[in-house]
Amino acid sequence: MERPMVPFDPRQMAMNLISQNPNIANNPNAQEFIKVIQNGDSARGQQIADNLCQTYGISRDEALKNAKSFFHLPL
Repeated sequence: MERPMVPFDPRQMAMNLISQNPNIANNPNAQEFIKVIQNGDSARGQQIADNLCQTYGISRDEALKNAKSFFHLPL
């Protein structure tokens, strides 16, 4: 008997991998980031991103450029 094909959900796979990492499980800041992603709270996500950019002294555009480069996406 053939099993039905389950659609591949890369977001869910990534969340499972991230959630199972003990370094993340034991980090309150990382847990906050995970909650933001799971809840789809774009306003809080933007606030976190802006705070990180300010902490590292880079603009939002530079952070986006760095992220695209890291993930080998077109700039």
